[in-house]
Amino acid sequence: MRSFFSNKKLIVLLVSIIILMALIGFTMRDDRNLSQPEQIMRDAVGWVQNLVSAPAHFFGGIYENVSEIIHVYDENRLLRTRLEEYAQLSVQKDLLDEENERLRGMLEIDETLSDYSRISAVVINRSPDAWEQYIGINRGETDEVTNDMAVIDSQGGLVGKVNDSSKFTSYVQLLSDNDPTNLVSAQVLVEEDDQDPAMGFIEGYDVAEDRLIMRKVDIDVEISEGETVTTSGLGDVYPSGLLIGEVVEVEVDEFGLSQNIYIEPTADFSTLDYVFVVQRHLPSMDAGIEELEEDEEGDGE
Repeated sequence: MRSFFSNKKLIVLLVSIIILMALIGFTMRDDRNLSQPEQIMRDAVGWVQNLVSAPAHFFGGIYENVSEIIHVYDENRLLRTRLEEYAQLSVQKDLLDEENERLRGMLEIDETLSDYSRISAVVINRSPDAWEQYIGINRGETDEVTNDMAVIDSQGGLVGKVNDSSKFTSYVQLLSDNDPTNLVSAQVLVEEDDQDPAMGFIEGYDVAEDRLIMRKVDIDVEISEGETVTTSGLGDVYPSGLLIGEVVEVEVDEFGLSQNIYIEPTADFSTLDYVFVVQRHLPSMDAGIEELEEDEEGDGE
């Protein structure tokens, strides 16, 4: 008898397992409708989940909002500091402009090396064979664009100069052209207040490193990375103050007599779409010589 009951329990256990597995398989079918008890159970579980998740999302949202408020506060404080610095710089600029204007009036100087206006232009041509050397623009002699006018990009970075102008279009020789005659008189704005700008010439372009090379810089001048390089205005082509780039490396030349400055250019020569032709207001040396010759001829008569 004991054996029978023992076997009966085993049979009941096996039947229960089989029924349970069948129910599990049945409930996992995707193509069947949920029974009423299952719907009630699912709704109850969903209600409990919703009850638990609502406070969790609420407190999580509070934490995110507090973090965002702290971030905005820090950012606002930084922006206010920058705005105050900008206001101070703006006042200093106005004072310097006023002082400069007054001094120029006292010296009866009407023009400076940095006087120029801009003529907007669109890049309409670029040859793959001369990608680093030239671009074509839609401005020419009818727009008062002539040879040897400086060209800058939309950020004010120096691009090059007009090399060949026709009636309606012009070709611009880029600073990245390694033509030996493609020289730019430049200056490094040394950060030390009591030191004058370091003068030199942009005389080459490192294609592999995308760097301009400034040569013939006084070896005694201490130049640091990150300092700004601009045009000096000592020539007939480029007015003073046009951005060229930033110093990234300094080395003594092979003869040990001067320094070579490697510059990361402000302008991106590979993605030029819109540019400005710089119309310089300062008369050239040739014009001054012609005026002197005319005066001498008038005195001779």
